[in-house]
Amino acid sequence: MIRHLVLPLLCALALSAAPKEPAPIQPKGTLVIVGGGDEPQDVLEAFFKAAGGKGGVVGVVTTATSDPEGNLKEWQGYLDTAGMTMVPLNVNRREDSTLPAMLEAARGCTGFWFTGGDQNRVGDKIVGTPLQKLILERYMAGAGIGGTSAGAAIMSHIMLTGDDRNGKESLVEFGKGAYKTREGMGFLPDFCIVDQHFLRRNRQNRLFSVMMDHPEHLGLGIDEATALVVKNGKATVVGQRAVMVFDPRGMKLDAAEGFWNMKIHLLRKGQSLDLITRKLLP
Repeated sequence: MIRHLVLPLLCALALSAAPKEPAPIQPKGTLVIVGGGDEPQDVLEAFFKAAGGKGGVVGVVTTATSDPEGNLKEWQGYLDTAGMTMVPLNVNRREDSTLPAMLEAARGCTGFWFTGGDQNRVGDKIVGTPLQKLILERYMAGAGIGGTSAGAAIMSHIMLTGDDRNGKESLVEFGKGAYKTREGMGFLPDFCIVDQHFLRRNRQNRLFSVMMDHPEHLGLGIDEATALVVKNGKATVVGQRAVMVFDPRGMKLDAAEGFWNMKIHLLRKGQSLDLITRKLLP
């Protein structure tokens, strides 16, 4: 009888003494993810604050854009007004992301801004390089990271390329495998996927389809002139329009690619979401 009582007790003690998995380390930095279009003043101010405010040093990554000079001129004006310093990070070839001078310049930045354009250029020239590793390290240590349009798409680990399965920039496809993805910069938690220009360009088809491919993920559709500011796992809407959140956890899919039980939220300025629990915050 005693033996039957002791064995379960020993098993319970062994389980309680088993080492627990360490909690994931939260980045000390802040993300300011802009859906494209204009950057309203409150969005710019959110990024300036994230990047250290007056006296901060912002590395402007022009890799995605076809107009680096225009983007640098625009950001020089913004940063001069804010009392901040700009460091151009012109990565034109993949080899540039390994240059000691480039890495040293990035190491001194308190924030990084990724321009709009074509996110695939960032994928080709920065993802998987020492520069990506260094910027991630700076973000973990407290640097602010911002980006617009393509610079928003690169924020997630799974990045939309902008093409459908036929290699076209189309939004008429729907269903599993309808849109191509690749590896992004990975600033957001691994389970988040970003789409941009979301409501303005009617990209719901695309994010619905990607959620069917990745039903454990969280879809963040950020509209133009709007940003999602992420700090300590909390995502808050700033700007003029809205963010649509697709939460497919618990979603059911059938063989005909119908689905049900997907949660959808439309968040406006000042509203927040806990990315870890996926609960709306007061």
